[in-house]
Amino acid sequence: MLTARELAGTEVVTSAVGFGCAGLFRIPQRGIRRLTLDAAYDAGIRHFDVAPMYGLGLAETELASFLRWRRADVTVTTKFGIEPTLLSKGIARVQKPVRTFLAKRPVVGEELKVAGKGPRSGALGRLLYASPGYHRQSMQRGLERSLKALGTDYIDIFLLHDPTGDLIAEAPSLIDFMSEQRRLGRIRCWGVTGQPCDLPGLMQHLGPAVVTQFKDDIFDPPLTDGHLPDGPKITYGALARTLPLMRRFLAQSPDAAQVWSERLGMNLAEESTLPRMLLSAALGRNLAGPVLFSTTRPERAQAAAEAATQSVRLSDTELRTVGEFASACRLARTEGVGTS
Repeated sequence: MLTARELAGTEVVTSAVGFGCAGLFRIPQRGIRRLTLDAAYDAGIRHFDVAPMYGLGLAETELASFLRWRRADVTVTTKFGIEPTLLSKGIARVQKPVRTFLAKRPVVGEELKVAGKGPRSGALGRLLYASPGYHRQSMQRGLERSLKALGTDYIDIFLLHDPTGDLIAEAPSLIDFMSEQRRLGRIRCWGVTGQPCDLPGLMQHLGPAVVTQFKDDIFDPPLTDGHLPDGPKITYGALARTLPLMRRFLAQSPDAAQVWSERLGMNLAEESTLPRMLLSAALGRNLAGPVLFSTTRPERAQAAAEAATQSVRLSDTELRTVGEFASACRLARTEGVGTS
């Protein structure tokens, strides 16, 4: 059974693994997107992460139809501070043929994936996304819009989306607004998502009890080493850079693959082993909240859920061994092992 996890100190309890909707619209067909969400739910995943910018502005509305009969059973994160531009909304209307085109041209797709990080990700990002600012009025408009788009009367976790320096002067009014919305029952908790290096400074102004959401994987320093504030945490990106590197290492070093399979007690030749191992490691690194994963293939949802079952949880010793394996993969990349 998929384990539950409390977002530390918030009384929000959800599944240890959550589903990130940032890449959901890489699936051109609406029916398969719905199958992917259904597969995540059927696997026991009960947390779903979305934002107004995802799917060029359509992801919240699409998630709403999935939530209609399930709202009481799931938790939802959405955000404010980055919105699709008029150009982005126009492209969204013809998204299916555009996504089909990009699926056949991965280089172009990768460029758009970078732009999809927001208005600070280059010229294309600025064409597709804009920020209304991080102040009380924009937060109120963002909350009203997301409540309507999601078809719900409350948001479980409401996050500032990659805020910039102008947040400092606005922090007191933002805190007041969020506290008021919590009292009204329109949000259950709130916080900020951004780069790990920016979070300590932001937390000085927002307070230590807010939720932080950030990218974390086995290559990063342990979350317990003091470089990030204590408190409720949601992490994502456990597979993005690690999985391709590890698969390349194993393909280029068959002898090492056998050695590490024995050390880890896992068959690294099986396709699902590495993703499960990395998600399990991410869950071991972050004990203060859920870990997000994303996929465009419905059948992978079950494998992700299996990473959060009590029976496959990594021990401290196993987690250290996974870290040693990750270090070996990085060292091999640095030294060019298996490359010409």
